Amino acid sequence: MASLTELSFNWTGFISAMISNISFTYRSIYSKKAMTDMDSTNVYAYISIIALIVCIPPAIILEGPQLLQHGFKDVVAKVGWTKFISDLFWVGMFYHLYNQVATNTLERVAPLTHAVGNVLKRVFVIGFSIIVFGNKITTQTGIGTCIAIGGVATYSYIKAKMEEEKRQMKTA
Repeated sequence: MASLTELSFNWTGFISAMISNISFTYRSIYSKKAMTDMDSTNVYAYISIIALIVCIPPAIILEGPQLLQHGFKDVVAKVGWTKFISDLFWVGMFYHLYNQVATNTLERVAPLTHAVGNVLKRVFVIGFSIIVFGNKITTQTGIGTCIAIGGVATYSYIKAKMEEEKRQMKTA
């Protein structure tokens, strides 16, 4: 809802983002279950290998010909091989580190807490884009952001209350 009025919004992207959200939630749940036998680093390694095996064939089939014909040629003509390889390396490195930190965090918290953290991250990204890029806050963007923040706050409040009740029951 918060990004529905963005200039680059389209339904294909929105539906893809929702599928991605659901997939990452399931990944978190199953990763947490797998952490009973392995630590987070091993789980992340297995997930990365599985993702590579699953994603490479469709990527080659759907985007390979265009990438080879236009993509590499165009980007190298624009920025040069050195910058292209350097940027590719750093994007991959930071994405890997982000996912490694996310998996290590998942080892320490519940999957739902992890999902709430992801919602908060998205709210931060929206806020960051407003501040840095000067994106305008429409009523719809404001409502969507407030819903996300309100949901995170409600979850945090309820979880804190439940933890307090557990502590009180143990001491009683």
